[in-house]
Amino acid sequence: MEEKRPADYSEDRYFGGLDSPKRADGLQFGYTPYSLVSEKDDSNKLTRECYDSYMIEYRYLDSWEADTHVSLWGETFDTPIMVGGVSAIAPLLHKNGMTEIAKGAKAMNTPTFFGYISNEEVDELVATGAKCIRIVKMQRDNDVVLSEIRHDEECGCFAVAMDIDHGIAPDGTLYHPTPDYGQLCPKTKEEIAMFVKSTRLPFIVKGVLSVQDAKKCADAGVAAILLSHHKGEIVDAVPPLYVLPEIKAAVGNRVKIFVDCGITSGIDAFKALALGADGVCVARNLIKPYMKEGAEGVERRLRELTAELRGIMSRTCTLDASHFDPSTVRKKDW
Repeated sequence: MEEKRPADYSEDRYFGGLDSPKRADGLQFGYTPYSLVSEKDDSNKLTRECYDSYMIEYRYLDSWEADTHVSLWGETFDTPIMVGGVSAIAPLLHKNGMTEIAKGAKAMNTPTFFGYISNEEVDELVATGAKCIRIVKMQRDNDVVLSEIRHDEECGCFAVAMDIDHGIAPDGTLYHPTPDYGQLCPKTKEEIAMFVKSTRLPFIVKGVLSVQDAKKCADAGVAAILLSHHKGEIVDAVPPLYVLPEIKAAVGNRVKIFVDCGITSGIDAFKALALGADGVCVARNLIKPYMKEGAEGVERRLRELTAELRGIMSRTCTLDASHFDPSTVRKKDW
């Protein structure tokens, strides 16, 4: 008997049809890697509209084949397109779990973020040889946070991050403890500075969406900020690309600036990099190839995105990472 399609069936939602990979628990994967058909307050929809509101001014004379290599904290990577955090769902989507993502990132020679993971899982991911960045939770108990940071430094992580947008629940209360971590709560600028000073690793703050937070992070001495609305969990949030120019103007080169959320192409990546980002993160766009092909799918998709980025760079006289020019990106005014 032919399997009945769910009422919410779509190619994006069910990844290539009802024969697409099942989750490890046997359920059909029903998480869309792109924006949903959105309500007016859907931050994913706003983010997509923002990317699409920019155009590219092509410049052919004096151009050449672009170099996509980028340097971060003493390491050289093949691409400024990094792997964003998908750890909350990734273990359910492939029999080898998150190690396939790490292996794909390593093959592409680009850093990869992970969250929702234990110290033991961090060890397994670092053992793949990937440049791993664990996103530690902003637990109320700073001793627990410091112990995780120490662990990541000792086991060989490339950097450590903290997502500051997970401290307050949608109803305004603090998140309650879970089996994975203790109670979460907002952190002060002074606490962030203390975390920075506690480690030799570059410290990254994820969830920045304002000039105010960006300046505080720079004052606290963080190595980088990651502009993100956490896949649309924050309702009606300004798109990261929208606030990027203001934040770049405010902090200059005091911190590296990364951009997360909604990047589905090398063209999207180019727009963010041209407007001031030092790197971008792709997560949901990697899920489908990860489910179907594991590490090879992750690497393949990253190479496709980087090739598309290189194509735009080569057609705009953006010869390498030091030549991105915000004037190559034009905002629609009609």
